[in-house]
Amino acid sequence: MKDKNLDYNSTIGLFLILLILTFFTYFNTYKDPLSNKFIEKKVSLFDKPFFGSKKKSKNDCVLENEVLRLRISSLGGMIDEVFLKKYKAYDFIHLSHNKNLYLIKDSSFLYRMVFWVTSSKRHSNKNLITTNSLYFHPFFFQKRGKFIILVMRARNPYGMGFIDHIYTLGEGAQYHIGFHIRTVNLPVITNKTISINLEQKIFSLEKDRNWENTYTQVYYSHNKDSHFKIQSLSEKKSEEKNISDLNWIAHKQQFFATIFIPKKPLRDFFIHSENFSSGIFLKKIQSNILLKIKEHEEINIPFQLYFGPLDFSLLKKFDQKIENIIPFGWGFLKWINKYFFLVIFQFLEKTNLNYGLIIILMTIVVKLILSPITYKQYKLSAMMKLIRPEIDDINNKFRDSDPLKKQRAIMELYQKAGINPMSGCFSALFQIPIFYSLFKFFPTLINLRGKSFLWVDDLTSYDSILELPFSIPFYGNHVSLLTLLYSFALLIYTKLSNDAGVSRNDNNNPSDMPFILYLMPIIMLLFINSYASGLSLYYFISNIINIGLIFFIKKFLLDENKIRQKIQENKKKPKKHYYWKYRIKEIMKKKRIEKISDY
Repeated sequence: MKDKNLDYNSTIGLFLILLILTFFTYFNTYKDPLSNKFIEKKVSLFDKPFFGSKKKSKNDCVLENEVLRLRISSLGGMIDEVFLKKYKAYDFIHLSHNKNLYLIKDSSFLYRMVFWVTSSKRHSNKNLITTNSLYFHPFFFQKRGKFIILVMRARNPYGMGFIDHIYTLGEGAQYHIGFHIRTVNLPVITNKTISINLEQKIFSLEKDRNWENTYTQVYYSHNKDSHFKIQSLSEKKSEEKNISDLNWIAHKQQFFATIFIPKKPLRDFFIHSENFSSGIFLKKIQSNILLKIKEHEEINIPFQLYFGPLDFSLLKKFDQKIENIIPFGWGFLKWINKYFFLVIFQFLEKTNLNYGLIIILMTIVVKLILSPITYKQYKLSAMMKLIRPEIDDINNKFRDSDPLKKQRAIMELYQKAGINPMSGCFSALFQIPIFYSLFKFFPTLINLRGKSFLWVDDLTSYDSILELPFSIPFYGNHVSLLTLLYSFALLIYTKLSNDAGVSRNDNNNPSDMPFILYLMPIIMLLFINSYASGLSLYYFISNIINIGLIFFIKKFLLDENKIRQKIQENKKKPKKHYYWKYRIKEIMKKKRIEKISDY
């Protein structure tokens, strides 16, 4: 454990363990099957009080592996501290992720089980036990294969029997812990219902508290109408719910989660979430579980606990759809992020390059995949530009006429020239989900958390080259260089696209369109200034590639003379007659004749 290499401390530790085992061997009337095994690994000891108790505990225990360190308090027998070894919390003094990251510390997690027992004492027939007031002692500690097992035991203060908290931690990179509550030779429980209360205060761990708070909420899974359903409490306001048939519950933060997974669904579960507007905590989450047991039956409640990152592959291993708590978006956007962007990102991650370079490579790969759509869009724009004089003639001809006649004439021109204006709409609509899905992808990707690139210190948060002494509405109180670069690149791309004819829309006044399009870079500058810098980097590179593609397509792929010649050839072709168009005309004509005959 922590002081394993120090002979002096090891000697003291082993002596204390021997003392504890001697004490329990003398007083215990029940022999656990585990108790006659040899202890293979020492228990770490601490002298820090638990839950603000004035008494110092000398029997707190530590469990740890490569990625996780847990401290189990003797008072209450519950987890008092959870330290993640491979991650750091944001330090506002040094403006970087270099603080030790604790999901639980300093009484931020409270647990107790409440139930009634019969008493062997004459003056009372029944007594209430609350486990958070009992002292637990390390009764058994052993390594079995790839697992470390710790049994914390408390004596029944009203007579015979014991309460055990059993912890099982896997070696290596394991973030989940087995937690088993059981009673041993405890007198008959007079009340058939026992209550388990949990409370956790969620630490703020990231650079932007407001942004982090929007991603911090309670998710839970329950069975409803024989279906597996995942729901959540509000991330913006306090809320409480009664839940039936609970499969699991997750206290989710922006990048980390504390998850409780019972072995069997819990029938009666109450949850309450409360927000904090300031301080070191974001939320307080309280839970109450009511369990019914049969008469003369021992308490036996197995759980699995998860303290770790929101890693898609790790959560997917539970096979309970827990990975869906990662906020990749809703509906089709979630599908794009999970099975398109995440797959590309994980493949490029194997290169072991800087994560900023991985984002650039990912942008290039995505743009190459979408290049046929970009080519068709630009080709349509070029064709629209060539027939623009004819469209202007139609507008002048039908200036004072019925707008429908003008629209019909324009559509006939499109048909003669072999242009399908809807293809441009389909191309744009296809790219909109990809554009918006990235807003959910970069701020929630644990792999990018705390990763730097050039002047950027964290690709999941905004980059700042200047802190303002005031806050601008929608913009914030800082200046993001990547957002400025992206907005400038978008402005250049908009100008080039507009010159190519992209902005010429026949249903609008052409003089109004440039203003609307040039307004977009300003809107994006205001909108994503506080978003993840990885998102701004992706959009910046994407627009640089778009600008390059425009020049490449114009110089090497499209010849305006050939396009003009193709349009003239299409005009000479006989007009196509579409069956359904013909049938609709015939039906309308028939109805008009019927109306006339009625009169």
